Amino acid sequence: MDLHLILFILSLVGLAEALYLNYECRRHRAPVCLIGNQCSVVWDSPYSKTFGVSNEILGLIYYTTLATVELVIFSGSASELMIIGEYLILISGAIMSCYFFYVQWRLIKAWCFWCTLSAIIVWVMVIVRSIY
Repeated sequence: MDLHLILFILSLVGLAEALYLNYECRRHRAPVCLIGNQCSVVWDSPYSKTFGVSNEILGLIYYTTLATVELVIFSGSASELMIIGEYLILISGAIMSCYFFYVQWRLIKAWCFWCTLSAIIVWVMVIVRSIY
């Protein structure tokens, strides 16, 4: 399977997660916590927004952008600038996921299944990209 197809699929998984979280946010409900019961603690914390923007909106933007870039690269019509953009998007996601991981671990001291899953998706994408 092509590297960019794998990254595209992982981006769609992350996008689906962000859409679910946005759905719950718009209904003013905490997401269902599949493991543990601390999602609402993270969800209701002041860290649920970054620069005034809800983190699930940032996830929607991130995963949609990355899925679009990966689809263009997979189709074979990507420029060198698109490849550089792909790296920058992946690196920015990795940095943000480290920040959010730290926030859960040291500041909130609670773990959200969905936040952790998103970080895992981002890091799997970074690892997949670095292997190929």
